[in-house]
Amino acid sequence: MAKKILIIDDERAIVKVLVSRLTMHGFEVDSASDGESGFEKTRKFVPDVILMDISMPGWNGIETAKRLKDNPGTADIPIIFLTALSEESISRKYLENGKHYVLLKPFKVEELLTILSDDLGM
Repeated sequence: MAKKILIIDDERAIVKVLVSRLTMHGFEVDSASDGESGFEKTRKFVPDVILMDISMPGWNGIETAKRLKDNPGTADIPIIFLTALSEESISRKYLENGKHYVLLKPFKVEELLTILSDDLGM
């Protein structure tokens, strides 16, 4: 069974590239363009990992991550933040539990694939 990845990002070009490349590598991929709709998609899609931008309209990535962590059904889903923000500007409490990662934009898809395989065993 293919591992499931949910992409939550409002940049359509990034989503399109990620969906294409991750699908080529055997992942089942779905996407949402904002935090609130991404949060709702986790109920039906139930991803193994979430790739999420931090700067989005509506619920930003940090707020969405907090809501996911506070929900027992989604609390254990690892999150990889995809962001142009520096890692220092991201709240440490979302990175310290070992289930959250940061990839700074622009990033190479190979970097993402390494995290997925080496760190998350996917």
